[in-house]
Amino acid sequence: MAMRLKEVNQLMVRSYIAKANLLLLGKPGIGKTWTIEAFAQKMRETIPSFQLWHFYGPTMSPMDIQASMPDNETGTLKVYSNACLPNAYTEPDAQGVVFVGEMLNTDPTTLKLLQKYVNGEDMNGVLKKPAGVMIVADSNRLEDKAGVMQQFRALLNRFLQIEVYADANDNIEFAAKQGWHPVVQAFFRENPHLTDNYESVFAADVGKDKKAQANSAEEGKRGVWACMRGWNRISDLEAAAEQVQSELSLDEIVGSVGSGPGIQYNTFKQMVSRLAKIEDVFAHPDKVKLPEKIDELYALTTIVATRAKEEHLPAVDVFIRRLPADLSVFAIRTMALRKSLNLIGTAEYRSWMLDPEISKMLTAR
Repeated sequence: MAMRLKEVNQLMVRSYIAKANLLLLGKPGIGKTWTIEAFAQKMRETIPSFQLWHFYGPTMSPMDIQASMPDNETGTLKVYSNACLPNAYTEPDAQGVVFVGEMLNTDPTTLKLLQKYVNGEDMNGVLKKPAGVMIVADSNRLEDKAGVMQQFRALLNRFLQIEVYADANDNIEFAAKQGWHPVVQAFFRENPHLTDNYESVFAADVGKDKKAQANSAEEGKRGVWACMRGWNRISDLEAAAEQVQSELSLDEIVGSVGSGPGIQYNTFKQMVSRLAKIEDVFAHPDKVKLPEKIDELYALTTIVATRAKEEHLPAVDVFIRRLPADLSVFAIRTMALRKSLNLIGTAEYRSWMLDPEISKMLTAR
């Protein structure tokens, strides 16, 4: 059994209230770390002092938690604790999450010491986890690692262990909420199966062209496949390319998500470049030519919905009323997901909600 990644936020809320530590397991690059960071950000809305302390397990040593140093004056050992760890002796009311990344691939000696902290036990009278602090760890699954260390059952038993996954719809929604580059978002809508192709890269696929399969497998060995981490990089690179008025190279695209998805994305970009310019849509929404092919119309609608600002909404209203009803609703939903656009409450949004056909489709479950 596995839980959808979008459901993990409520899981973490329940775990925090119950003071239960949490270990999230899942394949690489699906957004486990993003989810934990989003949880902490959401908790700050209720608890302003809520903090998130980051630790990356594989690079830690025991001295990153607690170390003994000789005191020459007294001839005794003095114990020093990591000041970055919340400490009940100095911050008894601290609230938040200590996040340990890639815990299953952490040095066992380090975890022996970390176990006492996880348990909330006293450590030499100078370090102890505050009661209001929860430990959340994440890790790739054992089958996703080239090599993995066997960790202590006693430590792992201290965690509620949940395997998580994200499907294509979750990935599309996440990209919209985060305001990823519109071409990436449009590509996701047209190619949902390429938001993450981990299984096809790392599992035998007898139906795939042998040459393409060999190339994909070689890229996988180098840690290159289509996943949300790679697509986020392309989104950032596209924004940077626009900023310096240059074109993203195919090598940059392929180096982020692999040759198969990368070539398809680049081909999609070429198609998008032939569509009406976004400036023309906002300037002449009633006259701009609409593509005849549904995939091109879908792409143009996505770009309009992801690029529109509040001052563009009157033009967007004119544009989307020229579209089929389902595409109009898609545009409105896409805009509503964007954190940077204050859509709800505008005159245009009220008008759409009063339109019987649009309102019916918007509220359909």
